Amino acid sequence: MVVLIKQMTNEEYVAKQGLVCPYCGSVAIFAVGDMGAEADEAWGEVECLSCCRKWRDVFKLVGWVSEE
Repeated sequence: MVVLIKQMTNEEYVAKQGLVCPYCGSVAIFAVGDMGAEADEAWGEVECLSCCRKWRDVFKLVGWVSEE
């Protein structure tokens, strides 16, 4: 029997803090390669070990914090 899982929306993925695969819900995910950035956005490739799907996490600059 094949069980189909509904792909998450962006809102659902963000609500789960990007800690699960948006395709299958697995927590077996890892970053692939280097981060990229341009203007006020950064991104990184992510891959799921369970379903072998890949996607790009996108980050938005919201401020800064002093390290002093």
